[in-house]
Amino acid sequence: INGRLRSLGLRTFTPEEIRAQVKQAEIDAYFRNDPDGAMAAAKRLGASFVLRGLISSQATPNPMMAVNQVWVNMGFTLTASNGRVISDTEARSSSYAGSDVQQMALTLVNEKADEVVATLYADYCRNAGKPK
Repeated sequence: INGRLRSLGLRTFTPEEIRAQVKQAEIDAYFRNDPDGAMAAAKRLGASFVLRGLISSQATPNPMMAVNQVWVNMGFTLTASNGRVISDTEARSSSYAGSDVQQMALTLVNEKADEVVATLYADYCRNAGKPK
């Protein structure tokens, strides 16, 4: 999902990337004897939007046939920094999985990822600048 958003030209950062950048800015500020530098970096790296998502899967053997089946559910919410919801989207898919259940789950996620990103991006373009 993140890679697809980046390919659309959006600058995205994972929470880990933001923490690493803030940490480095704090170190730099310490060595420059600039106590306000770390705070300024943290504010500068603050997100304008937050994307939260959950991807879950379930795999079970089919009771009628000797094959595995897998279900994938994805839900994503894009909010502005003030908490206003910009987009809320879900996608579901299922398939017979054969012996490689994890690979089929990944295939299902990839099949639905373009749909999820298209909805998020369209809602972002339509709703991001609108007041509450």
